[in-house]
Amino acid sequence: MNKKTILVVEDEGRMITLMQEALEEWNNANEGNGRCFKAVPANTIADALEAIYDYRIDCAIVDLRLPTGDVGKQNSPEIGNTLVSKLIITKGMPVAIVSGHPAEVDPKFADMPVSTFDKADDGYEQALNWLGGQWSLMETLRGVREVLEQSAGDVFARRIWPNWSRMEDAIGHDNKKLATAIARQYASHTAELLGLEAAGDWHPYENFVMPSYIADRAHTGDIFFIDDTNWIVLTPQCDMATGKVLNVLLAECALGADKWTANVEALRAATSNNQRKEPTKFLRNFVNQNLPASVHFLPPIPGSEEPILVQFGKIRTIPLDELNGQLTARVASVSPPFLSNLVQRFGAFISRTGQPNIGVEHL
Repeated sequence: MNKKTILVVEDEGRMITLMQEALEEWNNANEGNGRCFKAVPANTIADALEAIYDYRIDCAIVDLRLPTGDVGKQNSPEIGNTLVSKLIITKGMPVAIVSGHPAEVDPKFADMPVSTFDKADDGYEQALNWLGGQWSLMETLRGVREVLEQSAGDVFARRIWPNWSRMEDAIGHDNKKLATAIARQYASHTAELLGLEAAGDWHPYENFVMPSYIADRAHTGDIFFIDDTNWIVLTPQCDMATGKVLNVLLAECALGADKWTANVEALRAATSNNQRKEPTKFLRNFVNQNLPASVHFLPPIPGSEEPILVQFGKIRTIPLDELNGQLTARVASVSPPFLSNLVQRFGAFISRTGQPNIGVEHL
C-alpha cells in the first residue's frame, strides 16, 4: 500500500485523540483504494521542523496556536503561521490548518496550497478529505523529488566530487559562499541533464513561468498586457538589472494563427498515424520555427488556446520605471530553456544586412 506521510502538529491531548480517531476512520474507509495516511506527530514547532528532515513528509495538518517555547506564555498563532510558511516555502507540500481560531490564519496563504478548517466543525475529518483530494499532487511531488535526487546524485558523482578540492580551494572555506556556489552548480547541471533526457518530449506549458521568477522587476521574455495588446520584453536582462537603459524594447504578440484550431482539433481526434500526419506536419512547422524571419512562435499560455506569434517587425519602447510599475499586467514569462531561441532569432532578424539591388539585365 502506498501510504502518504502526514505531519500532524497539535499540542492539546484531546485534539490529538480526535485527530487519531479521524485518521483511523479515513484509513479504514480508503484501504481499498490505497489512499491511506501514516501520521508523524509533533507537539511543537521544533519537533515539526525536526520531523520534516527525519521523514519524507507529503503533507501536514497544523494547529495554529502552538507553544512559543517560553514558560508562562500562551500559545501563539504566529508560531503556527510561521510553521506553515516553512512547510510550503522550504519543503513544498499541501497544508491543512485546523484551528479553533481560523480568523488568525495569515492572509498570504490565500494563494498557496493551504486550506483552513474549524476545529468545532469536524475540522480533522474535513482536513483529511481535502488532503485526500490532493493525492495526485502529492504523488507527482514525490516523483519530482525522486527525479531531482537521482539527477543530483549523478551531478555529485560526475561533476562535484571530481572537482571538490579545486572548488573548495578556489571559492574558500566560507560555508555559506561555498554552499551557494555549489547549489548553483547542482541547479544548472541538473536542469541540463533533465533537458537532455527529455529532448523532444517537452510540454508546451514548460515554455512559460507563471508567475515570473523575478517578482519585483521586469525581465527579458516577460509578456505584459498593455493597451489591450500582449507585448514581450526583448531588452537584455543585464541592462535592465543594472539600470543601464532608460527604455525597454517590446515586440507585439499577435494571438492566433490561421488554421491552428482546426489542426489542433484534428490531431486530438486522430485515431491513426495516417490521420495524425497532416496536423502534425502543420503544427511542427510552428514548433520548429519554420516561419518568416520576422515571426517567432510561442505556444498558448496556460489557460489559453491561442498560440503567440511574436512580431519582431512591430516594436515599441516604454520607460523601464514605467514598465516596472506595471508588474500586475505581466501575464507570463518565457522560461530559460526557450528564452535563448527567442533572443537569438530577434538578433538574427535585426542584423540582416541586405544589399543594393543589381539589375539582372546587366548580367
